Amino acid sequence: MSKVYRVLGLMSGTSLDGVDAAVIETDGERIHAFGPSLTLAYSDQQRSVLMDATQAALSWNFLGPPPNIFAEAEDALDDTHRQAIRELDAGSVDLIGYHGQTVLHRPDQLKTLQLGRGQGLTDQFECPCVYDFRSEDVAAGGQGAPLAPIYHKALVERANLAGVTAVLNLGGVGNVTIITGDEILATDTGPANGPLDSFLERRGLGFDIGGAVSEAGLADFKIVEGWLTADFFQRAWPKSADRYDFDVIDDLAQASVADGAATLCAYTALSASRTIAQMGRRPDRVIVCGGGRRNRTIMTMLALELGCPVQPAEAFGWDSDAIEAQAFAFLAVRVLLGLPNSFPTTTGVSTPTVGGQIAYPSSSRGSRGGE
Repeated sequence: MSKVYRVLGLMSGTSLDGVDAAVIETDGERIHAFGPSLTLAYSDQQRSVLMDATQAALSWNFLGPPPNIFAEAEDALDDTHRQAIRELDAGSVDLIGYHGQTVLHRPDQLKTLQLGRGQGLTDQFECPCVYDFRSEDVAAGGQGAPLAPIYHKALVERANLAGVTAVLNLGGVGNVTIITGDEILATDTGPANGPLDSFLERRGLGFDIGGAVSEAGLADFKIVEGWLTADFFQRAWPKSADRYDFDVIDDLAQASVADGAATLCAYTALSASRTIAQMGRRPDRVIVCGGGRRNRTIMTMLALELGCPVQPAEAFGWDSDAIEAQAFAFLAVRVLLGLPNSFPTTTGVSTPTVGGQIAYPSSSRGSRGGE
């Protein structure tokens, strides 16, 4: 029987709202048990530093020496993740999966950058840490995203769902996994909460978590159709995107807050539904995770566009707020065992790729491999 590992996964998404931490027990193929989880919000100062680092990365674009603010951002990032680990109080774990913070993603240049020092977590908690999950896939010609599909497959198998299941994650950027038996198809779909959050922040408001702001508005579908002619939507899948690939909010300068929010919700829903149609598999159900599942406007629009049941992850007993952190715990075990995390039908990489670096405690440093 395969060894079952108790693993702590850590995730910080492009929405920059905080750190998700979660524990699962897995052998790298199946989920044996779910453990505790939590979300730790960034302080205003930490979020400001991470936003500044992201803006600096966009200007840098891998040309010349990295901006000095990256070191400051890594300090803030590592400190918050250490605090999340302490607050979770998960007890003993065999392994840590540390996603880090994506500040620049340019697969067309064969480059991607996630800040976060895996060795620092390893040395403090005296536990091996897997990090830098995306670089190897990108260097091999893959999109480097999405990486959660193999975990989505494990979730669907655990729930004994037959037929065609689409798992749609709506974070800063949207991505979808379509699972039919052993077949896994995946791609980024386009914008999710990123443009909506930026729009509301510019208007001096917080997140439209329940969809109350957008629910009161009227979407401008003419503008949305124009946005959907962008290069990203014309490319074949699998494809990946950066949150700032969908920087459209200047087009809403004359819109009311409610109408602008509704228009951005329509942008999310239509980009997701059209990408799913492009993939050629008609889902029997769509399971939505990520912050977007809480937005009633997005969920209603998705149901109208997709013509099948659209339900939040909680309807299947999944903890949506923890799924991405759980995924990187699952992926960490696969890296340890030399099992692939990305595939031609999920990132476009030519052959299945493991991805990820392993940092070992100073007393037992070694190379990647099974135990």
